[in-house]
Amino acid sequence: MASSDQNQPRSQAVCCETRRTQRRDERKLKRRSSWRPTLNLTSMIDVVFLLLVYFMVATEFKRTEVIERLDLPNRLGAGVADPFEVPDHPVVITVSSQDTDAGRSTVAAGFTIGIQGPFPQPTTTTSLTELLEARRMGGTGGRGLWPEDHPIVLQPAPGTDWEHVVRTFDATARAGYNNISLNSNEG
Repeated sequence: MASSDQNQPRSQAVCCETRRTQRRDERKLKRRSSWRPTLNLTSMIDVVFLLLVYFMVATEFKRTEVIERLDLPNRLGAGVADPFEVPDHPVVITVSSQDTDAGRSTVAAGFTIGIQGPFPQPTTTTSLTELLEARRMGGTGGRGLWPEDHPIVLQPAPGTDWEHVVRTFDATARAGYNNISLNSNEG
């Protein structure tokens, strides 16, 4: 009986050992079945940043809009002024009193206004204001030639009443220009 008692704890020990190994194998199997493949995104992020840098370097960015002056050939023929030509020189407005005799000249007497260049000639200070305002950038015409600081020169004829020059100056200032000067024609 003694030998059967000895075999029994041994068989129990073997049994316990086999159960342990079975449980261990089941856990390993569970671990293997729960394992999921993963993606390493580090290299993918590196590639995206490299592409971003490449496109930033290779892209040509648009500059702000710039007005370029072009020298085009005269399409209208000889002797005809191009109506689309933007002059670089100042606008010269001549003022002369109609009655230039100093003894008979009065402020109430009429005066004439003339603009040098291929422009319609104004007959009154109101028409001068409208003409200059239509040709000012941002003026009533919407397609102006000159900015508001474009130089405008008032040139009174000899013997012109000062009142007529001041009226012309006021008409020019009402048109929105702020670079108006007076040039005497005496020389």
